[in-house]
Amino acid sequence: MKSKVKIIRNTPKDAPKAQPFAQIDDQGRIPYASETPNEAPMAGDVKVMKARGMGAAKRGGNFKGC
Repeated sequence: MKSKVKIIRNTPKDAPKAQPFAQIDDQGRIPYASETPNEAPMAGDVKVMKARGMGAAKRGGNFKGC
């Protein structure tokens, strides 16, 4: 049984540049949002609260919240 391996020796073309917007056909452009640092919502006072329901019973009945 003979097999051949095809070797492609051409160099690939340049990759497309990243764009700051999405181009939708026949509808226009939608700009991407920039990255903004978000503050943690529980940065302040954290207390133990009681959960209710069957799912809470499976998880232990309490959780930490603000």
